[in-house]
Amino acid sequence: MIRGLYTAATGMLALMNKQDVIANNLANVNTTGFKKDYISITSFKQALVYAQERQSDAGSTKSPIGWLSSGVGIAGTGFINSSGTLRQTGGVFDLAVTGNGFFAIQTPAGERYTRNGSFTKDGFDRLVDQDGNLVLGEKGMVTVKGNEVNVDEAGRVYVDGIYADTLKIRSFSNGELEKNGSNTFIANSGGQKPADFAIKQGYLEGSNVDATSEMVEMVATIRSFETNQRVLKAQDEMLGKAVNEVGRLG
Repeated sequence: MIRGLYTAATGMLALMNKQDVIANNLANVNTTGFKKDYISITSFKQALVYAQERQSDAGSTKSPIGWLSSGVGIAGTGFINSSGTLRQTGGVFDLAVTGNGFFAIQTPAGERYTRNGSFTKDGFDRLVDQDGNLVLGEKGMVTVKGNEVNVDEAGRVYVDGIYADTLKIRSFSNGELEKNGSNTFIANSGGQKPADFAIKQGYLEGSNVDATSEMVEMVATIRSFETNQRVLKAQDEMLGKAVNEVGRLG
């Protein structure tokens, strides 16, 4: 019965973590360029349960009853790197990547990558994100000093009709990116120049979170949590009876 308490408790802890991930996804359903997080749950190593049988001629022997899981835990976390829906804004510095690829930005902690193309121009005529981080081109920071700024589908930036730089767009294989906060990613490699991408000026990419499916998943997670809660309560009641009633002398 003690095993049952721990098994139910591990299920509740794992489901609490899953609920936190779902809540974070729902909180970012309208965040530009946000990528949905996921969490996977796996069972601990199973143990073979034996019954002990007494035989007059062979002492005691064990016969297998079956396998019993000792609980569950978090197998891994990650994000879904699918594209969100494009939303037209008409903003000169609003950019969206279609297909593979991430914008490269320079932060105080180093180079990071993002799909959030809500950019602006700072006081030094440099292209920056909403946190003031420099947007990188192939030649370094992108300067947009002029009256008219145009970005073509290949990421080439033109200021008053004169070529300035090409946006640094990089793609990555599975497992090379990790979320780093502020809707940015850190990479364990330099990435590659993608061949199948296009830049859309005047558009922003929305979150790839489906609010409806997340709500359904949240309800299912809550019900699973409540089931584990009832199992734990039943185990506790049985332990109480074993201590207070079964062992009582008449």
